[in-house]
Amino acid sequence: MPLTSLPPPTGLGATMLKIALVMLAVEIVIMLIFAWLGIEFAEWRLALIDATLLAVVVAPIAYIAFIRPKDRQIRTVMAALEEAKLEAEDVARHDELTDVLSRRALLEVFDMEVARAKRYGSALSCIMLDLDHFKRFNDTYGHQFGDRVLYLVARVIFGHCRTHDYLGRYGGEEFLIILPETRIDGATTFAERVRAAVTETPLDQDEERITVSIGVAQWQNAEDTTSSLIARADQALLQAKAAGRNRIIASQSG
Repeated sequence: MPLTSLPPPTGLGATMLKIALVMLAVEIVIMLIFAWLGIEFAEWRLALIDATLLAVVVAPIAYIAFIRPKDRQIRTVMAALEEAKLEAEDVARHDELTDVLSRRALLEVFDMEVARAKRYGSALSCIMLDLDHFKRFNDTYGHQFGDRVLYLVARVIFGHCRTHDYLGRYGGEEFLIILPETRIDGATTFAERVRAAVTETPLDQDEERITVSIGVAQWQNAEDTTSSLIARADQALLQAKAAGRNRIIASQSG
């Protein structure tokens, strides 16, 4: 059932209406009893006063006993559903293995940053990073060890990111980093720090180390798109791998 189809929590107006209905029902019942007993109309006025006073007592009791618990139940259910919704959204936005942004969430952010760069002419760079010879780790030590390597590398990269940078798993052993307000020279310096830090990270397996190859690209003009930026960074990454891996290549068109 969609969240919008659930009844909203009872508000004060609805609560007062329920109390009024309870009071009216009590008065009607007492009036009917008096009519059945043959009490004259002139005497009803006093009876109605008594009935109203009774209703004033009964209505709050009825609210406390029946209405307020339902209000609490509805509010509790709504709060639980909202929490579950937020958790589901968070899971969808993050890669399950590395806990960095998922590819879909990363591309959404990238589109927004490209639009911002076009609007204000601000600097924007991206980095495509790939683990070198990652298949060897999976084949030699198993996929669980390979998963641990991916997680460790993601933590190392994240540790070097600024609060307004974005890191995500682009696919397999590839990571994409978005660097707002950063030109290609600054992005290349950042990439070198990450490359060195990853190389120095122990993997707790026979003193194994892993290296990374990195491609860097920069937003140039209004004709640039998210896809063109990623394509240039990916092409630079392929050049880094072809040149011997464990190195950084900046896109020449940047």
